[in-house]
Order: sequence, then C-alpha cells, then structure tokens
Amino acid sequence: MDPTLQTYSRVAFTLTRSTGLGPVSSTADLTVTFDHVLTDVGGSFPDVTNLSVFNCQHPGVYLFSFSALAKLENNAFVKLMKNGEFQLAMWAPGIPRNSGSGSNTAVLELEQGHRVWLAIGSPNTYAIHSNSSRYISFTGVLLYST
Repeated sequence: MDPTLQTYSRVAFTLTRSTGLGPVSSTADLTVTFDHVLTDVGGSFPDVTNLSVFNCQHPGVYLFSFSALAKLENNAFVKLMKNGEFQLAMWAPGIPRNSGSGSNTAVLELEQGHRVWLAIGSPNTYAIHSNSSRYISFTGVLLYST
C-alpha cells in the first residue's frame, strides 16, 4: 500500500426507539434517548445504557437524518442539536385518531469531541410516538474525514 494514501475511518449508525416520549411537565428541551442500535459501524455507541448523544471521535463531514411520529393528539417537534446549539428541526401534526410523521437531514462538519443529539423542544407541549415498529430513528454517516 502506498504510504502517502490516507486511511479513512468508517462511521455509520442508526438508533431507534420503540416507545413514545413526552409530553412531560417541563419547558426545557428533552434529550431523545434510544433503546435499540440497528447499526453501529465504528463503535460510536459502545455504552448501550446511554443511547442518546453521538460523540465525534473522527473529524469530518457527517450526514445526519432523523424521523419521528407525532403522538396522536400531540404535535411532534424534534430538534437536531450540535454542542448545545440548534441546527434544524422537524415538525409533525398530531391528528385525533391518527398520527403525522416528519423527518429532516443535515450535513455537519464536526471536530473530535463535538456532540450531536436530538431533543424534543417544549416537551410540555410536544410528544413523539413509537412502538415495536420503531417510528423514531436517528442516523449518522461519516461522508469523509477532514
């Protein structure tokens, strides 16, 4: 192998949640936690007891996507957060006797130690719904190292 070629890390994950979350009696953002690792290439989530925050170990440009289902009569409002700063959000209507869903995608440049997670904004008002079909998901992929 040519020693001038750079070796690139591989990072890809998908986390899912099989139960709903919210509304709760708080106005502070509520971090979305997950209960299932569908994929974890690169070992970003070795601690299965705290599936919530992606901690960047390999600097680069990442693609993140997420989706959620509104909890029947409660709207869903989920935010993508980076180091405590809002990046973008998804909103889905909660329809009586039915549910709406939403998703969003972002490309973010991360340095080692940066953290990315999902949060329910105003969890006293908004909620997300799931069951064994895992309607709530969070995916990240390292597109290229920097």
